[in-house]
Amino acid sequence: MRNSTVGAVSLVLIMSIVLTSGLLAFGADKPTYTFATEAAWAPWDYYNEEGDLVGIDIDIIREIAKVQDFNVKFTVSSWSSLIPMVNMGKADMTGGGMSITEKREEKVDFTDPYWFTEMAVLAREDSDLNIFEALTHGATISNQSNTTGAEWVRKNLIEKGYDLNQKLYETYPQATQALIAGKVDATVQDKTTAERVVKKGKPVKILGFFRTGEAYGYAVQEGNEELLQTLNEGLKKIKESGKFDQIVSKYLD
Repeated sequence: MRNSTVGAVSLVLIMSIVLTSGLLAFGADKPTYTFATEAAWAPWDYYNEEGDLVGIDIDIIREIAKVQDFNVKFTVSSWSSLIPMVNMGKADMTGGGMSITEKREEKVDFTDPYWFTEMAVLAREDSDLNIFEALTHGATISNQSNTTGAEWVRKNLIEKGYDLNQKLYETYPQATQALIAGKVDATVQDKTTAERVVKKGKPVKILGFFRTGEAYGYAVQEGNEELLQTLNEGLKKIKESGKFDQIVSKYLD
């Protein structure tokens, strides 16, 4: 009788080990993708006060990973290095308030657009400039380098002969801080980001907006149709479920 009991217990233990191993193997079969981000473009991707990586895009990618059944790892790098990282295979995808442009589409493939925005002109809270004066009359504008805002200022103002100076900074917080410190007269950045700066109580104000047809998307290596389809399907699912709107409201409301 004792031997039968021991045998039964042993069988249960063996079955438990087999089932556990199977579950672990099943989990290991899920693909893991690396998402490269700058982590300095609130509210899209940034570190909060606790040092956690958060933001609209971070939460969206995590949610897509859930509904599409893949693992995601995040790697942080400079803005100018994000697309090259995808090209070189050091990351599978990238984004973070990244506008879809013809120039970028020559290097990577983009998902369907998931967000549309426009540009905002910010000045210091005590500035007497209006939006026209901030973009002409010898004013100095700050921009984050390699952004659509910087490109728009260069192509549509400076190259067309407007009396305007441009200072480029590696990150958007640096460009904003230059404005606050009085090193520049104004800065141009995406509407949602500019509105968040004001909402956070920074001593700046929005002079106005202008439309540039900005549309955000996530980028993958050219030809990676499988991942592109996975992301597009995930975006569609979380929009239909209402999760997309919940994430956006969490950061913008």
